[in-house]
Amino acid sequence: MEGGHYFGRGGAATDLAEIEQFRLLVLRTAWLIDKHQDYRKVRKDIAAIKALMPKVLHDVTARALHLHGAHGYSNEMPFTEHLIQSFAMGLADGPTEVHKVTVAKQVLRDYAPSESLFPAYHLPSARERALAKYGDTLAQASS
Repeated sequence: MEGGHYFGRGGAATDLAEIEQFRLLVLRTAWLIDKHQDYRKVRKDIAAIKALMPKVLHDVTARALHLHGAHGYSNEMPFTEHLIQSFAMGLADGPTEVHKVTVAKQVLRDYAPSESLFPAYHLPSARERALAKYGDTLAQASS
């Protein structure tokens, strides 16, 4: 059958997107390493790759196994071994959760908590600030 089943094509599209996203992250990280010549400046990106790789391998493999049905689960196909490898990969350079904590710390260090109850982008609060600043102008324009 040309192009496979509908589900298979959908899975292939998802696989392609996830693999290409991951490849772009790896290429961008390599470029940043070359640019900065300092791994500490790229620590967040390296940790993101280490956290994401096991998930990409697991998800792509699981869809392939599922697509192949019982044959995909058999020892005649490589999918069960790849699934096991995805778990091992999640532990090889430290647990995935450690890499996620590293990413979170690196991302959140550039932000400070809000001084008020709601953050600055809270829409009702932003509307109140806008009305306080431009209320007279709006009143004149509407009259």
